[in-house]
Amino acid sequence: MPKIAVETFESIVKLAQALDASQVQRHTAFGELVVRFQDMAYGYAYAILGDAQMAQDAAQEAFIAAYQNLDQLREPKAFPGWLRRIVFTQCCRLTRGKRLANQSLDTVQLSSSPPLAALEAQEMQEQIRAAIQALPEPQRMATVLYYIDGYSQNEVAEFLGISVDAVKKRLQRAREQLQERMVEMVQENLQEQRPSRDDEFAKSVQLFDSLEATAQYSQLMSIEQMLIDGVGIDARDENGRTLLHWAAQHGYLDAVELLIQHKADLHTRDDAGQTSLQIAEEMGHGEVVDLLRRHGGGT
Repeated sequence: MPKIAVETFESIVKLAQALDASQVQRHTAFGELVVRFQDMAYGYAYAILGDAQMAQDAAQEAFIAAYQNLDQLREPKAFPGWLRRIVFTQCCRLTRGKRLANQSLDTVQLSSSPPLAALEAQEMQEQIRAAIQALPEPQRMATVLYYIDGYSQNEVAEFLGISVDAVKKRLQRAREQLQERMVEMVQENLQEQRPSRDDEFAKSVQLFDSLEATAQYSQLMSIEQMLIDGVGIDARDENGRTLLHWAAQHGYLDAVELLIQHKADLHTRDDAGQTSLQIAEEMGHGEVVDLLRRHGGGT
């Protein structure tokens, strides 16, 4: 897969964020970011989790979270590192309360008998996985990202937020610890499981993002229509929640801003005693939290 120049991915990020672009244009631009960074996100998650399915789940959730919060990215050129932090957060969420087993490299041996052709595929997969996970974390990160899809050392360095020299040193140390034959198999194995081998990963992320964008736009239009129709802006549902509570829960920044403009009560508490600000904080919607605080929602 051809890689992307810095100025090119920056321009795509800017288009995905552009308020004067159509929803279709923004969504298409973000889809291009998914295609170009999917292997990097998956590889980073796999280096952390050591499990292919969990890594795919974490990478997909990270892209969805990135799409929902793209307006919080202040500098387009920082997208790789910003995405890496989101992937890390999703990995932590998936492993909360769980322990991931690490294996000493001394216990990882590549059998010479029976020959490779005779080994069970599952057994070989486990040997490769164990060899990767046995590497110290810095070396493991660099190794997986470098070999998964032919990323350059510069691209790996940019994603990890380290120097190119540091990447070179980590790769060299990893090669010294892995048998030469194992290095070749690690590369082959990683490339076989990379998301870009087909378009299913990207399609899945883009479908969710499309539904999310449509839902947010539709709900904003619905709120506007309700206000036009004279529905009370602070009307409560069966749980004592108002429209502002709902918008804060889902992180719909535009909807929250619209409701504030129409003088929604920022201090109304639902039946659980929570304000809109408290709900936004609980859900981790930073932009909504900042907006509510600026308008006195915390007082």
